[in-house]
Amino acid sequence: MSAHNQTAKAIIAAKNSTARARASMLEDEPMPITQAELDLLPDPLELLPSIATLIVEVISGARPVDHLAAIVSDRVYEKLRARQVIKARADAAAGIPKLVPKFSVTRVHTESPALGIIESVVLLSSKARTRAVTIRLEPIHSRWRATDVSVL
Repeated sequence: MSAHNQTAKAIIAAKNSTARARASMLEDEPMPITQAELDLLPDPLELLPSIATLIVEVISGARPVDHLAAIVSDRVYEKLRARQVIKARADAAAGIPKLVPKFSVTRVHTESPALGIIESVVLLSSKARTRAVTIRLEPIHSRWRATDVSVL
């Protein structure tokens, strides 16, 4: 193996290890929290209807996923971004215009399986259908973030 190839491999390996180290610092990992710290956060029950509404608007293509960046984890953001791209391509191919869904929040159910964890189901109803949006909230970087989301 030539010296040039060895140098190129070493540079690539260094870039990969740096990218992994940088990526691990950016991940939204929940940290243990005390009740006193939780008391400083806003009421999560007030956030859930808004988050559910935003998620359905993003999935329908009516709102850019960037509007959710501050309230969802990196993993949820990437999941929603991928789903939005697929929807946009399918709608463009079919000639379907972007429509803003009209619905109302009919019910919010929450449980807390552990300190600092909020698991919820938000029901959104329209004339045509009712959707259930499940959201798991966790305190990350001194704010509530949705770390898991599903739309049924």
